[in-house]
Amino acid sequence: MSCSVHDLVRLERRGVPTAGVGTLPFADEALEQARVLGMPELRLVLVAHPVQLLDSEQLDALADTSFVRIVEHLVA
Repeated sequence: MSCSVHDLVRLERRGVPTAGVGTLPFADEALEQARVLGMPELRLVLVAHPVQLLDSEQLDALADTSFVRIVEHLVA
């Protein structure tokens, strides 16, 4: 998630609304990195880990749920 956080911060600084997606075990590191980069309010959508063990149906359901939260972050 490290590169993603850097990308999100760069985009936000250019006025592009963002919402990052990552898994829960990496949340603390992502939020700390955002804080260090001067953007502690960075919006993240966190999902259960690991996602690679999900079957197609479970992954689709997770994506549907995450999509709603991502849109909420982008329009807030």
